[in-house]
Amino acid sequence: MTTTPTTSTRIAVVGAGRMGQVHARIVDENPRATLAAVVDPFEDTGRRVADQYGAPWFATLGEAAAAASLDAVIIAVPDKLHVGVTVDALEAGLHVLVEKPLADTLDGARAIAAAAEKSASKVLVGHVLRHDPRFRTAAEAVRTGKVGSPVHFRASRIVPRSVGVANRGASPIYMYQGIHDIDLVQWISGSPITRVCATTAAKILPGLGVPGVDVALIVCELADGTVGTIEVSWALLENTPSGLASQFELYGTEGTLRVDVTGEGVDLTTGDGYSLPNTVLSPELDGVLEGVVPQQFEYFLQMIEFDRPSRIGIEEAVSAARVLDAVGESLETKGWASVSSD
Repeated sequence: MTTTPTTSTRIAVVGAGRMGQVHARIVDENPRATLAAVVDPFEDTGRRVADQYGAPWFATLGEAAAAASLDAVIIAVPDKLHVGVTVDALEAGLHVLVEKPLADTLDGARAIAAAAEKSASKVLVGHVLRHDPRFRTAAEAVRTGKVGSPVHFRASRIVPRSVGVANRGASPIYMYQGIHDIDLVQWISGSPITRVCATTAAKILPGLGVPGVDVALIVCELADGTVGTIEVSWALLENTPSGLASQFELYGTEGTLRVDVTGEGVDLTTGDGYSLPNTVLSPELDGVLEGVVPQQFEYFLQMIEFDRPSRIGIEEAVSAARVLDAVGESLETKGWASVSSD
């Protein structure tokens, strides 16, 4: 039997961009947590978010750690900054929830893993779909043998083009979107990706004067002989009812499974048109964010309070980084690339 903690976990959100703002709200709405600091090098952005929740603003994590008596951090900075901030947090003895991907390079992911190995802190990598009951059900079905041995899979994730415009080439699409499906494939199948062959196309973003490609298609071979494809794109029009077209399919020797997250169970038609409202990831209900993203934070709190294990180990996050590295190599060489095994 667990007991309710008598003290509030003091959290700093590092990075006050789109996801940082979501995390700040989730922390503020959780009765067992205190938003103790908002950290962002841009004062206008950082202060605006901090003031919204009555928290202090700091330009650096070091300043926040020295002044705010922190227990943990949520790291929502750009991918290329993950390594420095995460390593600093671990060396300061803080528990860490870091957005996916763990790092933008394989060497960076390894550096974080090395720091985590030396630290007693809890680490949760924000592969949020690990907390989605739909994908947890799929993983359980494979793990318990209900579909037999996996044979092949197809994963697709198509989002509105405004996402690509906002990204402006900061992270390649196979990293920004594909990291979700790379992790899903390895987790649900139970087998690591060992070889990839990737290609891209660019027609929409260049026409809008934005750097980057529109789509990445990745053919994968897994260690157990399973094969499949991962397709990620930001080609949807803005008036798409759900703002997402995404499926995961796996075909096994004894059965099949399919997770369709395009619709989330509610179809809504009004005078403004037809929509598929968000009911799973982070819907606002009764003025509070609910769903999988808040559940991820709740699980992070339970890791700290009750010593629960992480739902995604550091090595699994490093494994996903190995695949990202191989995808980059494949795009550069225009051929198959092997995934590092070290």
